[in-house]
Amino acid sequence: MICPRCGKDNPQGARFCMNCRYLLESEEDFQGDEKNSNLAKVIIGVEAVLLIALAVLFGVIGNSMTKPEKILENYWEAREEGDWNRVYDCLDVSDSEFLTRQMFVNAMRNRAGVDSWSMEGESEEGETKGFTVIYEDTAWDSGKPQEQVTTLVSKGRNWLFFQNWRVTVEDLTVRDVTFYLPVGSQLELNGQEVSMEGVSDENGTIELQVPQLFSGDYQIKVKKEGMETYQTNLTLGTDDQGFEYEVILRPSKKLETELVERSGAALQMILQNALSGKDFGTVSELFSETAIESGEVSEQYNEIKDIRSDGRIEGVTFFEIYELEGELSPDQTGVAGQIFMEMEGQGKKHYVSEFMGVLSQDISEGNLKLSFDFVEENGQWRLNSMPITEEDIRYI
Repeated sequence: MICPRCGKDNPQGARFCMNCRYLLESEEDFQGDEKNSNLAKVIIGVEAVLLIALAVLFGVIGNSMTKPEKILENYWEAREEGDWNRVYDCLDVSDSEFLTRQMFVNAMRNRAGVDSWSMEGESEEGETKGFTVIYEDTAWDSGKPQEQVTTLVSKGRNWLFFQNWRVTVEDLTVRDVTFYLPVGSQLELNGQEVSMEGVSDENGTIELQVPQLFSGDYQIKVKKEGMETYQTNLTLGTDDQGFEYEVILRPSKKLETELVERSGAALQMILQNALSGKDFGTVSELFSETAIESGEVSEQYNEIKDIRSDGRIEGVTFFEIYELEGELSPDQTGVAGQIFMEMEGQGKKHYVSEFMGVLSQDISEGNLKLSFDFVEENGQWRLNSMPITEEDIRYI
């Protein structure tokens, strides 16, 4: 093979010139390379056609699956079947401890699907589309046709190309639900504990506001140490915006017994200190801050002090209470964090009386009916009012 550059003679089949390293190609080689090049061009052309076909198919399928009308159809078909997991998949749900899939399914557990539905009209505003839907729900609406505007909002993109349409939750939620609970209690909604962090506390009551809940059925459970567990069922509808619910807990039998015993001891301390002339400060720890600030209990304590006798003047020297028994007041429906009790017992009064200028020692006995109002303060149950007055003592 003669090198076309330097004219050097090279062995047959040599790839490069042995003198100048010029690339040598035979005609056969050139024809083979040309055939390979043509084949590659054919393959690339076929691949391009396939890619275009796949792109078109991807666009058609993706568009049909993600267009708002399809999402609306999926949503209402899931409601018709009562498939609440599928309904949830169609929703635009914010990040919240109360708007989870489990909370939604639990809230809707007793609700059957709608009987029928049809789309009657649509509107569009920016990234929002509204569809007027007529549906029938015999279980909840007496079978009368109902009209609802189901709103869809665009939430970014699916697969980078298609708008991600989701159904807004406004027609399925209740806003600003407030629970009033005793301090120290724990609320559960459908078995899920509600965070009590950051809640406000006023006069022994927690004000717990839930910004948004799914409408539907809830099992409410409130637990607190020393109190009976409170349980009830609550159904919330979309017309219950701003709904308020107060929970009053009843003390357990154990706490009820403890309060009766504590009441007897508190009464004896109040009477003993007052009738021996001691200041109110010696018994102030028995009372709540609210009761002390009002000044009423200290005034009533001093009235008991005023009827005492030191043996040289007329008045009471000693007052004994025994056989004290009590139970919750029949109208135990007051403010959360308070306990009202009615108690009965026997009172024995030792007193000094004067007749014709002569002092004498006397004893009288009688029945006592007393009302106790306890309020929880810093984990302790304290008296919120004076349980006995000088009138109670005088009438024995």
